Amino acid sequence: MTDAEYFSPETLDEAAALLLGAGSQIRTQAEGATLIVEGSEDQRGLSMVLDLKQIPELNRIDYDERNGLRIGAAVPFRTIFDFPPVCRLYPMLADAAPRGAADVVDQSTLGGNLGHQADAAEMAPPLICLRASAAIFGPYGWSEAATEAWLTSSGGIVLQPGEFVVDLRFPALPPRSNGAYLRKTSQERADTVAGVGAFMVLEQDLGTCCGARLAVWGAGPTPLRALEAERFLAGKVLGDAVLQKVGNLVAKCALSIDGRMGARFHLVEELARGAISEALGRVRKSHKL
Repeated sequence: MTDAEYFSPETLDEAAALLLGAGSQIRTQAEGATLIVEGSEDQRGLSMVLDLKQIPELNRIDYDERNGLRIGAAVPFRTIFDFPPVCRLYPMLADAAPRGAADVVDQSTLGGNLGHQADAAEMAPPLICLRASAAIFGPYGWSEAATEAWLTSSGGIVLQPGEFVVDLRFPALPPRSNGAYLRKTSQERADTVAGVGAFMVLEQDLGTCCGARLAVWGAGPTPLRALEAERFLAGKVLGDAVLQKVGNLVAKCALSIDGRMGARFHLVEELARGAISEALGRVRKSHKL
């Protein structure tokens, strides 16, 4: 292990220049408000540490009704969960809060969470359901990547030399909509874990579905959309029979991707029904306020 150079850039351009100067054969990993840059297999050792706390764009969180929600990659989870628009409009983000001691959650960031494959997969259903995108900055300017595309790809997000994720962006939500995410470990097997996210858009009667996004974690190496279940929900009055059917469709979708999901079939069914019911309750509650 070689000694690492430490930098505290104050602008996006400065951070991109430092990363670009490190060369093309590097790996960048987010750890909270820090980027850790490592050499490739041919360049073993720690190359540099970039403290991003001084860059305003990575440390902001804001919301407006037209453009939606924006969360900087270095914003701590605790700040995110305490932000009123998140509590009111995007509560399924808090549903996917990192598990562990309070101080760990307080220090963790959304950007750092997405830098770890296992944590990113577990956080994926809410991001996919909410149509989040990652804003990326580099030496040649800005680009944007839909989280669904790179979270459902086994290769993950691909960054060019000098690029890094600045923030995650969530579009403004349609009327009469909200979401929920549930995750659970099977009582029969401690290693059998799954999570289901549901985002629902309702008609004016608050009982008929006019749009849904359903995402499952725990089926295979990457998260997935339950597209057949989404199509089934369109135009349906959301009674018990419909919820029973859609839970079955979500579980079958997971099973079709990974045959080992047989042990989790009923768990996924239960989570799908529960997430949809919780999302419906949140829509109806907010509509009454």
